[in-house]
Amino acid sequence: MLLSERQLFRIPPDVSDEQAVLLEPSAVAVHAVLHHIPRPGEHVLVIGAGTIGLLTLQVLRALAPETRVSVMARHAFQVEQATRMGASYILYPRDTYESVKRTTGAQLYKGMFGSKMLLGGYDAIYDTVGTQRTLHDALRWTHAGGTVVLIGVNLHLMHIDLTPIWYQEINLVGSIAHGMEIWPIGSHEHHSTFSVATELIQSGQIYPEKLITHRFALNNFKDALSTSIDKSQSRAVKVVFDYALMPATVVPNVRATGRQRRPTTTTTQPPEPSMPHDTGEPSLPQEGSQRIAAPAPSMQNREILQQPPIPPSSRQEEDDRTVTVPKLRRNRHIHIKSLQKNTEDRQTPAETAQNAAPAATNDAPDTLEGVETPSLTPEENL
Repeated sequence: MLLSERQLFRIPPDVSDEQAVLLEPSAVAVHAVLHHIPRPGEHVLVIGAGTIGLLTLQVLRALAPETRVSVMARHAFQVEQATRMGASYILYPRDTYESVKRTTGAQLYKGMFGSKMLLGGYDAIYDTVGTQRTLHDALRWTHAGGTVVLIGVNLHLMHIDLTPIWYQEINLVGSIAHGMEIWPIGSHEHHSTFSVATELIQSGQIYPEKLITHRFALNNFKDALSTSIDKSQSRAVKVVFDYALMPATVVPNVRATGRQRRPTTTTTQPPEPSMPHDTGEPSLPQEGSQRIAAPAPSMQNREILQQPPIPPSSRQEEDDRTVTVPKLRRNRHIHIKSLQKNTEDRQTPAETAQNAAPAATNDAPDTLEGVETPSLTPEENL
């Protein structure tokens, strides 16, 4: 991954890996709360008790400790986490209007077509879910002049009645990811959200690492995704990949490499069976490898070898030549010994007499008799 240095943030040495892996969602929560910081004594609601919702609760307790915070949770284990982190009240998705009425002292009104409206409600609501239903309810659970901070992202079109925005002058504020913040609060200095979140982690005001409930090795990603999706059964809040759980044989930054291609050379002895890569073209002798000279081949042999003739260097080398040509798409070799038969008719009488001299240690046959050549069926030639 190639990124600009302005998109990178250096992790301080006193921040653990568990804290660092949750630094980005922590920055999302910090950015949302800094859009609207509750005043002391106000009552606010956090819709959603997932990772972002619980981190928003932590930031609210850190930056506005005198604020009462309610959390709307879906699962029982989320209720446990929210209560442990300082939530004053817990709301369940069922009978929410009645629950808001009891916790805030608001008055509930119902329309003839089933619409509901509260007179009174929360001072501010942080919607970390961002669906059509949660935004619709948040606008009606906020008292006149209150603020709704929309944190959750919904990429679908929504049809929402926005009457509370103009009728009760509700402030709808959007918050996306992170950016630059005025920090410390009340000053004129600007710092990145990451640096603010890091400072809160270092000072112990927020503790995102406590949200990690499950760890998986990277090669066990299927179970990790299943655990993260089925939260009602797994009780998962934050699922992370832990490299320490990988097998000891795994080495970081190892690139998978294929077999090295070995050059095919012409030698005086048949080579050991090898497994060359099938490239669709016959391998020819490489420059710098050992070569055995041969007389000029005929036109048929020239098409097979696809290389210019090499003049003979010695009488002994003329009579003992082995050319290795890999068969296409098969890991076998065809050994052709002695090309002398193909050039007998082309030699002059003087050359024939000269080549008639006995070789020192050459016992190679002049024909293909006794040479084991693998039979090629039409299927193998494909």
